[in-house]
Amino acid sequence: MVTEIGFVSLLVAGMGALAGGLIYVAVRVSRGRW
Repeated sequence: MVTEIGFVSLLVAGMGALAGGLIYVAVRVSRGRW
């Protein structure tokens, strides 16, 4: 059973990875257009 702290840390890590991926894609697209 996952503890609450472990679940929150996993959630934060997943959100950070998702945000990083979106930023990476946005930078790639903006550089591709210009």
